[in-house]
Amino acid sequence: MMDTILPIGAGLCVGFLIGLTGMGGGALMTPFLLIVMKLNPVLAVGTDLTFAAITKIVGGIQHRREKNVSFKYVFWMASGSIPASFLGAQFILNQSDNQPLIEEILPKILGGILIIVSLVVFARVFRWLGPKEFIEIKWPEPWALIVIGAIGGLLVGMTSIGGGTVIMALLLIFFSIPLNRIVGMDVVHGALLAVLSASNYILAGKIDFHLVALLLIGSLPGAWLGANIINRVDLRMVRGLLALLVIGAGINLLIG
Repeated sequence: MMDTILPIGAGLCVGFLIGLTGMGGGALMTPFLLIVMKLNPVLAVGTDLTFAAITKIVGGIQHRREKNVSFKYVFWMASGSIPASFLGAQFILNQSDNQPLIEEILPKILGGILIIVSLVVFARVFRWLGPKEFIEIKWPEPWALIVIGAIGGLLVGMTSIGGGTVIMALLLIFFSIPLNRIVGMDVVHGALLAVLSASNYILAGKIDFHLVALLLIGSLPGAWLGANIINRVDLRMVRGLLALLVIGAGINLLIG
């Protein structure tokens, strides 16, 4: 029974956070699959990417209805992230027989990334990093979006983390964009990136489809609800709470 209830509950929570903040997909779901569900790291990454792809499509549709999406900026980010994610996924899949890398080094890398990103999010929430003025709006240039997309895409292909969490952190540090717009852009871009990254793992047979189905039962209504209320909540507080969860997951992976 718990093997059914836990994935549905985790999917609901993570789906809600994805829809509301654009973050929390790989940053929370991958540690859950590794620590709670005890999946092999490569299988966990592939399963999370498949789950995230479908969840973010639903969230992205609702963000589009809420007029939070700018496809121009999504295009520039995808120009960097798509080729980088392919390279990252192929590297990990080609190393699937390297047990020390997969079972010891990769979880440590995941943990380190999560801790760094959570600290960055905290710093941005309290305005210690990035633009200081709430009224200042600064949209990225195309070259900056390509670079940010490439960094996030490489991490997504290798670890399933980066499509929302790392890219969001970079955008929060260096630019000041209305939060509803940045979340909508990040969710739609994350959907595109997750679909393409997941295809590499699907073709390699590194997906637990039964587990994906259970996660989606919870995540699809969660993502819809999160995207639906984004313009009605204090996102800075939500990001602070999310950063606490992310840093906890990172420490668990790092010392586990």
